[in-house]
Amino acid sequence: MPRLLLLGIVALFFLSIYPCLLTGFNYLALERRYENWMKDPGNLEWFIGDNDVYTYAGWKYVHGASPDEINFEHPPLAKYLIGLSAMVFNNPNVIGAALGVFSLLILYEFSKKTLGRSLFALLPVFMLSLERLFISFSSTSMLDIYLVFFLLLSILLYSHVDSDVKLLGGSVALGLATACKLTGMLAIPSLMIPIIMRRKKSAWKQLLLGMLVAASVYCLSYVWFFILGHTIFDFSELQWKLLMFQIGRRYGLPYPPGRLLLTLLTGIVGPETRYTIYADEISKKITVATTHGLSMAPEFNPLTWPLSFSGVIISFHEAIRTRNATLLQYSVFFFSFLIPFSMGQGFVWYLLPLLPVGFLLLTDVLVRIYRKSNRKISLPFLIAYLTALFVWLRLLSFPSFIRL
Repeated sequence: MPRLLLLGIVALFFLSIYPCLLTGFNYLALERRYENWMKDPGNLEWFIGDNDVYTYAGWKYVHGASPDEINFEHPPLAKYLIGLSAMVFNNPNVIGAALGVFSLLILYEFSKKTLGRSLFALLPVFMLSLERLFISFSSTSMLDIYLVFFLLLSILLYSHVDSDVKLLGGSVALGLATACKLTGMLAIPSLMIPIIMRRKKSAWKQLLLGMLVAASVYCLSYVWFFILGHTIFDFSELQWKLLMFQIGRRYGLPYPPGRLLLTLLTGIVGPETRYTIYADEISKKITVATTHGLSMAPEFNPLTWPLSFSGVIISFHEAIRTRNATLLQYSVFFFSFLIPFSMGQGFVWYLLPLLPVGFLLLTDVLVRIYRKSNRKISLPFLIAYLTALFVWLRLLSFPSFIRL
């Protein structure tokens, strides 16, 4: 029964992302847009978004370009996969969509480890499969779905602390995640927890070996860079340049701390001022109307986002009280991404790596409440909550702007 329901959840998710698999890829048109936009970035006729930049870079990479020639600002692995998808399937979204499906399956695997082999293990998968942010980034050539997949794989493998082979696989997955986006390194503190708590004598040796493996895998993503004749000094200079760019973009300007946390809890992105221009052709007068309000995240889900934060707080307390390595690992993973992103400039999609773990811990809290309460009362409430979640994510959404 659980596997049949899992198949239904995955099928529903696949139907949500299926349109992205129908688009073709026209390299010449993309190259023209990219080159014209680089010449005149203010010309909206040639505007090119991040997903197109990554597709263009990925296409160039798989056709022999060095990772430092174009879009050096991120490590190259995810862009290689995007370019490979465009080359093999004539569509840059195919591999990302497949990894979105695999991410759901991996989430189910460590849901079973936390919640047991019951229908409850399907709830985090159900929540994530409906999540607009997850659907959106599984449907386009952005880097984040690649990061999420490899991070989830790393968490799953690192949870098997009794298996050296799986720990080695977890380190490889961590290196692959970091080779997609440098922020993959933020997962390191959480991955250390089960090893330290359960392999007390050999923990530091195992951790050192794991980090060396992850670093080696990261370096291997630049293998073509070295084949083209670049030296280790060129590589070090490129990594420093990449790191400084990311730090400068996130923390170079003063941003109010906690803005991403505010978005997670309320959906508010920040204050926004909109200007509406009215032109009277007869009198030749132009009037500008100013409207102040709040910019909102259309992807915001009030039924899961703020509740997942509360679930993480409760789970963290429970982990400390009972010395539960699994709950502690997931809680630390959540905060190790949320806190740094909340201290500088943060975009809504930075929340994507947090959501699978947040939904898992939220489900764990709901299950504990259900089991300790009157099930004749709590079961209808749980069913009503899941129904409301489905209806909200399928039919309703927050406006992108709320006028004040």
